[in-house]
Amino acid sequence: MPPKQIRVLNVAEKPSVAREITKHLGGGRAQNLRSGPGIHLAEFPFTLRNTAVTMVVTAIRGHLLELDFPEDYKLWKSHPPGILFEAPIVKSTNQDGRELQRMLEQNARQCQWLVLWLDCDREGEAIAFEVLETCQRAARNRLIAYRAVFSALTATDLHNACNTLRAPDQRLADAVEARQEIDLRAGAAFTRWMTLRYQAMFPELGDQPLSFGPCQFPTLGFVVERFLKIQRFVPEAFWSIQMDVAKDGGTVRFSWRRGRLFDHLPALALYELVLESAAQQGARVTGILEEPKSRWRPLPLNTVELSKLAATKLRMAPARSMQVAESLYQRGMLSYPRTETDRFQENIDVRGFVTNFLGHSQLGAFTNSLINQGRYTNPRAGPHDDHAHPPIHPVKAVEQTELDNEHWRLYELVARHFLAACAPDAKGQRTEVEAEVGAEVFVTSGLVVTDRGWLEVYPYSNWVNDPLPLFDVDEVLAVTSLQLTEGRTQPPPLLSEADLIAAMDRAGIGTDATMHEHIAKIQRRHYALKNEEGRLEPSKLGIALVEGYQGFSLEGGLDLTKPVLRAQMEQSMTAIARGEQGRQQFLQQAIEATKRCYTALERAAPALDASLSRHFTSREVGARDAQLVQANFSGCRCGAQLDLR
Repeated sequence: MPPKQIRVLNVAEKPSVAREITKHLGGGRAQNLRSGPGIHLAEFPFTLRNTAVTMVVTAIRGHLLELDFPEDYKLWKSHPPGILFEAPIVKSTNQDGRELQRMLEQNARQCQWLVLWLDCDREGEAIAFEVLETCQRAARNRLIAYRAVFSALTATDLHNACNTLRAPDQRLADAVEARQEIDLRAGAAFTRWMTLRYQAMFPELGDQPLSFGPCQFPTLGFVVERFLKIQRFVPEAFWSIQMDVAKDGGTVRFSWRRGRLFDHLPALALYELVLESAAQQGARVTGILEEPKSRWRPLPLNTVELSKLAATKLRMAPARSMQVAESLYQRGMLSYPRTETDRFQENIDVRGFVTNFLGHSQLGAFTNSLINQGRYTNPRAGPHDDHAHPPIHPVKAVEQTELDNEHWRLYELVARHFLAACAPDAKGQRTEVEAEVGAEVFVTSGLVVTDRGWLEVYPYSNWVNDPLPLFDVDEVLAVTSLQLTEGRTQPPPLLSEADLIAAMDRAGIGTDATMHEHIAKIQRRHYALKNEEGRLEPSKLGIALVEGYQGFSLEGGLDLTKPVLRAQMEQSMTAIARGEQGRQQFLQQAIEATKRCYTALERAAPALDASLSRHFTSREVGARDAQLVQANFSGCRCGAQLDLR
């Protein structure tokens, strides 16, 4: 009797990815199976690892399992919040995953191999181990498991993934589970303490939970810090001198080499001297500097830069731009959109991706100039490489008619950025002219763009052609206008979402896959909102919380609205992913550090009370004015001490 053919269970993270795998690997031979609403299940013959197999392809929808506290700890008032730092943690199937888990178990029993096609990042690796655990339990640990590594849903990438299967990486999953646990413990403890205490104290809050997150609060801290900097800003007056001269029938404006002075009397005295000299001698050209200038082509695109560009150029919120990019990836149009990498490895056929656009209705002419006129340029190599995915780039030429407006705008941004990265630098010639009036020096400059290079395909940036007339050294110019101008220093603007992403990236908090989520969360929690200009303005609750946490940090020694602690955690989680630190070692240190902050918060609760009281009316105003009978006479369920009045 011939041996039974091997069946291979292939599990993707989303049904759309499973459909692309089926389309590109099945070659039209796939048979769709029915297994329930919203579940993709198909099979087809295939050759894998030099073996004839039957491929069974299905998908889940994100995490199957979640970490939580046992039922006894889920009631907020059942235990003091501080106990959650030591409470047991259980892992269970989430509500959305139960039907999918049953489907996986049923198919795992009928298969001999398992190929994990989850997204190739830390989160995807964690989900891969959830799938592996579920399937091995059903198959009694007899499955041979492989991890597929891919960066795009193209036939080439998917076939290459089949030829380079490897073992799943437990270290990446450990890093995610470590983050999940510390975020659960810290978030639950601080959130319960604040919500129970302040919903009772301030009726204006209603039933709004006061949520805390180890990354959410530093994100809010950046927004509040900028807002308060603006509020505390004291403008200063300054003065400058502006000069116009006659040249070739027109007027050329010169600026003062000194820039500006913050003292009116010296500025006025110098202005009067310049007036006198200009009337007697005019302005004499003392120097002409000509130099070539370049505008470098952009670096290849990573997630942080895509989020910033989409926010500034398309006015698309980071959370939304990531959703759209993910959708384009799942449809086989873009490479994987969550990557830190901004350099292409030599083994990637970048030029081949460029040639995809030769026949494109909007980008074909520029692509032709790159490929057929010798202007193709290898992309610059940026400083970041996560060794998991290439920079974000189009893997397929898509016409505008194939997408709705929102998806097209983001796809077009990525495509134009990619082509710009493969184009020559823009080049120009800058001229600076220096002229003296008495003892004071004035300058003007102009630019002639000689080759627009990458700017031809990139409407999101410009380089203005602003030529000067020809000047000669020692030429005397007639001064037509001299003005002593007054100005006032201006505060910085509120943070935009792009500014906030840049601040988070510099501080090392959040990841390329989570930054947009934290920005969206502080808005959902009503800690901050976007104004009409699209900039982030903190609510009075957001301001009160940040000021209060900064107040108690004077006693506790660590300000949780600053990125220090979270940045240290992010570094440790990266070390776990690299195998340089153990998960339990990290958790012990992180829990101890966060618990110290929580204990300091309980001890210094009046500082946070006072901060919120400056913004909200307390129902306990009358009680606090009553005579104190006994301090700390009892303990509250939130963990704080109660006074008897």
